[in-house]
Amino acid sequence: MRRQVPFDKRIVDETIEQLGVPPVKCSIREQKRLVDLLEKKLGVEYIRMEFGIPGLKTDKTAVDAEMEALSGGVISSQYPPFDGNPALKKATADFVKKFLGIQVTPECCVPTVGAMQGGFLAQAVVGRMDAQRPVILFLDPGFPVNKIQNRFLGLKSDAIDFYNKRGSVLVDAVESRFQKGDIGGILYSNPNNPTWITFSEDELKGLGEVMTRYDGIAIEDLAYFGMDFREGYEKPDLPPYPPTIARYTDNYILLISSSKIFSYAGQRIGLAVLSPKLFRWESESLEPFFLTKNAAYAFIHGGIYCTTAGVPQGPQRGLTALLEKANQGDWDYLDVLKTYQDNARLMKKVFLENGFQIVYHEMDGTLRDGFYFTYTYPGLGSNALAREELYYGFSGLSLEKTGAVDAQGFRACVSKVSKDDVETLNYRLQRFHEDHG
Repeated sequence: MRRQVPFDKRIVDETIEQLGVPPVKCSIREQKRLVDLLEKKLGVEYIRMEFGIPGLKTDKTAVDAEMEALSGGVISSQYPPFDGNPALKKATADFVKKFLGIQVTPECCVPTVGAMQGGFLAQAVVGRMDAQRPVILFLDPGFPVNKIQNRFLGLKSDAIDFYNKRGSVLVDAVESRFQKGDIGGILYSNPNNPTWITFSEDELKGLGEVMTRYDGIAIEDLAYFGMDFREGYEKPDLPPYPPTIARYTDNYILLISSSKIFSYAGQRIGLAVLSPKLFRWESESLEPFFLTKNAAYAFIHGGIYCTTAGVPQGPQRGLTALLEKANQGDWDYLDVLKTYQDNARLMKKVFLENGFQIVYHEMDGTLRDGFYFTYTYPGLGSNALAREELYYGFSGLSLEKTGAVDAQGFRACVSKVSKDDVETLNYRLQRFHEDHG
């Protein structure tokens, strides 16, 4: 029997008070904890959209490669190279060439303990390349943890919300901020977490030119590599390729995560691709922090060595196998991920049919279907909607936590919502619309 909504508001309110953080202010983990408590107290299941985690199994290729490598008991007794195993570095360079159309050498490809470590160390280096330019400029909304990393590192940050700034307006805003002389680089994700917009080639070309003009460095987070599904990105060595700033400047660090594109989140391995120019870039400002003037040496020996001393051997072997399989061209690694596209299409449909609106969209007013989308309800600010949605049994992440300042609403992650869940979601949204419309 379908559980009626709204749920007991008294229990919801008491649980919010118990947590001690208003829902609109909750981080991803705090929101997860809040909804876990509500499900236990109410004896119900929420439609969980707050946590961006993979909803698919890892390809057996990676599991077999790890097991085979570890079974001999040799690699598990050996420290991994700080800059990564040679086979993984080569497979990464090949992958970037075949699926992004960018030429780099294996030495420029460095495995990290998840793209999380890659973002941490990229900021550490970029924010200290020039003592007069310690500010990282975020193109928001974005992944909230990157700003936590920025604060932890003792750096400074600024942000531009691209809600009303796209195309040349965005490029002009970034250049205007660089003209103040304190920006070391920019950080953004593409496709974007949380909005799922993708910066266009024209935008990236303009931003790349700004990086070159002002010696800025772009930290481009490609955690959702090829997953906007706007084009056929699954064929190696065949354009079109996913948009990237690396086509328009030599000043970049690309962060590639295995968590979403390969559903390999539990093994905590990502890839940082430093541009050939950056790999040899030297700055005296780095030396007090990393005991070297070289940016690549700072990233690897001043960063990876003193934080994790490398990436575990097993995950390196597993990811190598996945990349090599994709590079061979007989495995469409994106095909299985299209379940996220299907989920998004169904979920956006029921949101829109029940009075909700999409907050962030492309310049032409559309939004492709993928891992995330953003939503709001007319007449309800984020503070009110954050509580109301919990009464009605669904949970997203407040855009306030992602750096959005020009728009209100919530991020929905589609990965853990099944087709059966969509039916329940539709019912709950219908009731919500009846009570608030």
